Amino acid sequence: MDKVLDRKYVIIFFMILLAVMLVAYIFNIISIPQAKPRLSPAPSTEKAYFTIRDTAGNVILETGFPVSEKDEYISEKNIHYIITSVKGTNATARVKSNSVNNVKPNLKKAVLPLNSKGIPVQAPSINSHVVIYHTHSDESYGYSTGITSKPGNGDIYAVGTSLANSLQRSGISVTHSFNRHDPHDINAYHRSRRTALQLLKERPDAAFDVHRDSAPTSAYFTTVNGVNTSRVMIVIGRSNPNLKTNLDYARRVKAMGDTLYPGMMRGIFIGKGDYNQDLYPTALIFEIGTDGMSLDLAQNAATCLGDVIAHVMIQS
Repeated sequence: MDKVLDRKYVIIFFMILLAVMLVAYIFNIISIPQAKPRLSPAPSTEKAYFTIRDTAGNVILETGFPVSEKDEYISEKNIHYIITSVKGTNATARVKSNSVNNVKPNLKKAVLPLNSKGIPVQAPSINSHVVIYHTHSDESYGYSTGITSKPGNGDIYAVGTSLANSLQRSGISVTHSFNRHDPHDINAYHRSRRTALQLLKERPDAAFDVHRDSAPTSAYFTTVNGVNTSRVMIVIGRSNPNLKTNLDYARRVKAMGDTLYPGMMRGIFIGKGDYNQDLYPTALIFEIGTDGMSLDLAQNAATCLGDVIAHVMIQS
């Protein structure tokens, strides 16, 4: 009889323990700051992006990425702003600091070749590994077709491929995931988290989530040495324990980009949420181009970005 009672108590104990663990897991998932879905492209009569102005009323950033109070932005000129208010799609920011990026790559300015093949790092092998995936797998470029969303088969995959090819030409091994994470909603980052966890088992040197923005084309269009290309914005989540390390890495990438391809790097946006960057200290989001641009401009930028990353890894 005693043995039966003991077994009964053991079973009850483990059932209670399992219930506590399940509740703790659900609470942990719920408590993680959620990234809002970015603004969807809208008819030309509607404003489908955020405009951030400084205290003097000057526009410092236009982006479809969600903007919240206390978000931060490091501009192309390395002026560090903090968002003080958001009203609808308009936000105001004040200068947090005006210090120059202290990362100073000792490299000469590169020349973007007309064939947009990038400038491979002249080394036999960097012996590094990178993983690439796409949380918003529908994102596309609608310059010629007007189609900016292709569920599960977005143009963004082609941009990721251009980045991967550029890295591989410099001797960096790449795993590029084509996993789908549709629909494009608030839970997309939860779905892509599974992909990120699987990729991180490879112990890469860096993990990149490649997106495109939904800002005005003028905010992302540039030329580098006479070649048309899109610009690139780096995004960091401020609700994760790796923020400092992520930001240090982002600053290094931006500084190298400023040196090799002046004008291509748009800045670093530090937004609410973790964007799965809590999983890895060298995880970054790249916003490459915007929805109204052509795909080839984004691919040009991705090719050059691969060269930038390769140079960063050489100096690591």
